[in-house]
Amino acid sequence: MAEFDTWAAYYDFLHPGLPGEAEFFVGQAVKRGGPVLEIGCGTGRLAIPMALSGLKVTGLDNSAPMLSICEEKAKAVRLKRNRLALVEADMRAFRLTEKFPLAIMAYRTFMHCLSSTDQLACLKAVRRHLVSGGELLCSLWATQPAVLARFKTESAKGRGVLAAEVPVQGEDITLVHYINVWRDDFLQILHERHLVREQAPDGRILHEERLRMTRAWITPREMEHLVCRAGFDVVAVLGDFNGVPLGPGHTEMVWHLRRTR
Repeated sequence: MAEFDTWAAYYDFLHPGLPGEAEFFVGQAVKRGGPVLEIGCGTGRLAIPMALSGLKVTGLDNSAPMLSICEEKAKAVRLKRNRLALVEADMRAFRLTEKFPLAIMAYRTFMHCLSSTDQLACLKAVRRHLVSGGELLCSLWATQPAVLARFKTESAKGRGVLAAEVPVQGEDITLVHYINVWRDDFLQILHERHLVREQAPDGRILHEERLRMTRAWITPREMEHLVCRAGFDVVAVLGDFNGVPLGPGHTEMVWHLRRTR
């Protein structure tokens, strides 16, 4: 079972993406004209708008339930079948017959590779699927020691900190989301435990799910070494989705990479 299988029913409500992210990635894809490979496409938050823009998109994810929701959403907007191909595969070891001028890894997808071995395997797998001079756009969290220091180094008890209360449109339900996070400094891994409650207007708990998420943090220096070892040139490193170069105060880093010839 993929880690995100149990997230599928709640993912779109609790993870809407980052401000400006969708506009950036869809805009960059349209600018290049496709076809596009999206690694970690999930429920299609980016893949479907790219395909609706007229591009041919291949969306890859290791979670069948997430891909199933993506397919349902594509049908709901009457997306032409030849515009979006969905592939269930591991981003560290996938093999497709097609090569692409552009690949995208958005919303910190790369952080789900938990070791340097996994990270290199993923980058090399993407590189194999790019044409000569093909590009990769990859966004991930810009690690800040001061932020890391806020997390405990051992699992916390209890339901955690309230992260969000999200009304479900069309239903008399609010999703109440709690989160616990702790860090493993040696492995550079963040362990997350999430509690999601489906709550009625009168406060009754109708259902609850306990979900997990595990991610590795990567510093800019580490990322630079990884992409070079994997066979990429660094075109630019941005600190936001408006084109500003990465600086000390940024919480996001967007790597614009090009396959070495």
